[in-house]
Amino acid sequence: MEALRAGDPDRIGPYRVLARLGAGGMGVVYLGRSRGGRTVAVKVIRTGFGDDARYRARFRREVDAARKVTGAFTAPVLDADPDAAEPWLATAYLPGPTLREAIGAHGPMPPDAVRALGAGLAEALVAVHGAGVVHRDLKPANVLLTAGGPRVIDFGIARPEDATAITRAGAPIGTPGFMSPEQVTGEEVGPPSDVFTLGAVLAYAASGREPFGRGPARSRLYRVMTVQADLDGLDGLDGAGHAELRDLIGACLRRAPGERPSAAEVLDRLGGTGDLSLQGTAWLPPPVAADVDRRTALPVPDMAGAEPPDAAGPHAPAPARRIPRRAVIAGIGGGALAVAAGGAIVRGVGRGPGASPESPESPRASATPPPRAVARWKVKVGDYYPDLYAAAGVLLARTDDETFHALDPRTGEVLWKRRAAGMSTVAGDMAYLVDEDLDLHAVRPASGKARWTFSAPFGNFPMPGPAVTGRVACIGNYRKKQVRALGLDDGRLRWTADAAAEEGIAAGDGVVAAIGTKVTGLDAGTGREKWTYEIDQGRHPRFAHGLFLVADRSSTVHAIRAADGRPAWRRPGGGQGFLLQAGGGLVFSDAGGGHLLALRAATGEVAWTRRLGTGEGSDYGRGNALGLSGGTLYVGCTDRNVYALDAATGRILWTYGADMTLTSGPVGIGGLAFTATRDGHVHALAPPAGSGGPHAAP
Repeated sequence: MEALRAGDPDRIGPYRVLARLGAGGMGVVYLGRSRGGRTVAVKVIRTGFGDDARYRARFRREVDAARKVTGAFTAPVLDADPDAAEPWLATAYLPGPTLREAIGAHGPMPPDAVRALGAGLAEALVAVHGAGVVHRDLKPANVLLTAGGPRVIDFGIARPEDATAITRAGAPIGTPGFMSPEQVTGEEVGPPSDVFTLGAVLAYAASGREPFGRGPARSRLYRVMTVQADLDGLDGLDGAGHAELRDLIGACLRRAPGERPSAAEVLDRLGGTGDLSLQGTAWLPPPVAADVDRRTALPVPDMAGAEPPDAAGPHAPAPARRIPRRAVIAGIGGGALAVAAGGAIVRGVGRGPGASPESPESPRASATPPPRAVARWKVKVGDYYPDLYAAAGVLLARTDDETFHALDPRTGEVLWKRRAAGMSTVAGDMAYLVDEDLDLHAVRPASGKARWTFSAPFGNFPMPGPAVTGRVACIGNYRKKQVRALGLDDGRLRWTADAAAEEGIAAGDGVVAAIGTKVTGLDAGTGREKWTYEIDQGRHPRFAHGLFLVADRSSTVHAIRAADGRPAWRRPGGGQGFLLQAGGGLVFSDAGGGHLLALRAATGEVAWTRRLGTGEGSDYGRGNALGLSGGTLYVGCTDRNVYALDAATGRILWTYGADMTLTSGPVGIGGLAFTATRDGHVHALAPPAGSGGPHAAP
């Protein structure tokens, strides 16, 4: 909860505005009070979006859908004006954390709480579907935990079952990781889609991790489409009385919509006896229940013109913790509590050809911790981990609500913002953004203006890619197992080749590598097949040093020569290839468990190894996130620290304590390093004086 800012309204419709509750890509949510004293949450569409007919239509659809639903575990709409200059929607204000916040702060829920949560959500979906509406965006950030049970919120992309989409058919609308396969592939979406995402939400609640993983949106979308759910975290449901709940989650996550249970059937299996009570907070784990009770008892502050929320006062939250801004009824983006790490600790040092037994970082040689980086600035761009990219000297941050923010790396000033779908990315010196209509825009990072736009054929979307080499940008189409080449200057179609690229695409030295059941090398000028390379489920390709670097499912890294498709070397245990980096004649990989490998690109031999951190918590310990700039290797580490290493030797230059995302590595621009943290901030870091070694290249 935050004080009002300059420019915030004093009144919205009949409601007096008291404070800010949150903000997202499309709007702001305010705490308001009616003339009769009722406390409400008012969602207002930002100036500019209200002038866009598509967004106004979307908001009107949200209002209509929410008004149709009157279930016990959904949020009642009290008032709305979709035709106002700045459209707004008022709902009841219900204090409580989102499921995303609760899991982030307190970890997985015990089986009985998951069962209760599932029953409440299933009853909510029965009401939603009974009103002829499909929610289409059920996710942890849209589930509010309250003293009256779970509440399904945010009908921003809900629509009637028989409605005609305002976007073109095939548009993957939803949240990567919490979409159904039919949403990803652009097929007809009905009530079974919500049941699939219900299964994903319950798996997340029970395990504390997303069932389709983290990482780039394109990877999560592919795992959803092929239903590669990670249910290993549901081991706690294997005991007596809970195996049925595990089986039910699995049934909800079936690929074919007709094979999933209905919401009513889920409710019968979870709460059919009528013994379950969701009144009060006894159904919640004790730490979450205490959180809900505290928020419920806290008086509603009037923060109009008040000091910032950290200031002391009669209604200020406890000093150790602010009221999370996502504790509101209107969902507009992810959110979680931030946890900053303390000093960096080197857990161990590996010894390769480039690391001496008594190197300065070795615990036997010195106990002096590395110097700490200097924080230059930080800017909040969202409510959850942003992913960071560097292009043409501009820092790009993609937030959880799929908005790209272009930042001036010197000051953190926002240069422009633009909405984009999950498969948007950066390649070369351009940002490639996909809009709601599946049009691919090549956007200049400095201005945010499109250099060209490519309209994907009906029913398809450009994924994976683009990968750039020579004068073409190449994109895959895993539905048709094709690769398309677009002119780098004008976006016009140059050629189409029949090659499966569902596992990724990379390009370099005039060759395009499409990764499917095999690696196919295509001539970038003509699309003609040059060579093929057999691999067992290759993934995450990258081009560097004349090689295509691809990891297989056994974590062997394959180095394939671009010129002829022959293997240059293979490295068993080299890692899964995720965020693999290469430069300066070396290939850098995370091999799991905190182990970093630096391999010589020419031979695959180990140049140096290092272990940083051992991991902790459900979202940690899976691997480090790497970023390379000039001669500096940046590591977002499993011990919740950022490290800068001399890429040539592995020597630690500096550290910085930050609970940063492990799904995109830190990036470097102009001598500064940038990292993104769990609370939605981007941090700019400068090397400490006297740290030595190479810094980020300009």
